Amino acid sequence: MPPISDVVFDVGRVLIDFKYDHFIELLRGRGAQIVDVDDFTQKVDLIAYEHGEITNQQFLQRLGRLLSEPLPEEQLIAAWNNLFTPIREMLKLAGQLKAHCGVYLLSNTSDLHWQYLLIAFGLDKICHDRLASYEVGVMKPAPEIFAAACGRFDLRPESTLFIDDLEANVQGAIACGWQGLWHRGVVETRAAVEQLLGVELD
Repeated sequence: MPPISDVVFDVGRVLIDFKYDHFIELLRGRGAQIVDVDDFTQKVDLIAYEHGEITNQQFLQRLGRLLSEPLPEEQLIAAWNNLFTPIREMLKLAGQLKAHCGVYLLSNTSDLHWQYLLIAFGLDKICHDRLASYEVGVMKPAPEIFAAACGRFDLRPESTLFIDDLEANVQGAIACGWQGLWHRGVVETRAAVEQLLGVELD
C-alpha cells in the first residue's frame, strides 16, 4: 500500500468518550418518558440534527418538550454537553502525529456538541483541520462524507488512514479507497499507527 501521508480520526469513543446515562437520568427526573438512548434519539430526531437538518433552537425545543418540569435553556445546553470524557492517550497520539503527517478529524455530530468539544478539549490544537457531519449534511459511513473530507482536507484517499471505533465506518472509508484502522483500544491503535507510518512516538 502507498505510504500514509495523512491520518483522519473519528472523535467519539476514539479521542473523546461519551455516556448518556446521567443525561437520561436528568431528563427522567424532569418527567421525560424515555425508555433508553435509542428511544431518546428517535424522540428528538437526533439523526436529523447530526445531519444539520434542524437548528440548535429546534433541537432544544424538542428536548424541552420531553420535560414536564422545564429547565432553563442554559442548563439544558450544559446538561446536553455534559456527556464527555477525554481519552488522553489518544489525544496525545493525535497531537504527536502532527509532526509526522497531516492530522484531521471527521465526526458524526451536532452543532452544539461540536462547538463544545472544540473548546472544552482543545481539538483544534491536535489537528490541522476538522469536519463534522452537520456541516455537510451527511454522516459516516456514506461515501459523500469521505468525498467532502477529501475536498476539505486536500487528501489523496490511497495515502490516507482513517481511524474509527465503528467497523462499518472504517469499511465505508475503505470502499472509498482510503486505508482503514478499526480502533478497539489505545495500545493496539498506537502500535498499528506506529507500524503503518514507520514512526516511533514517545
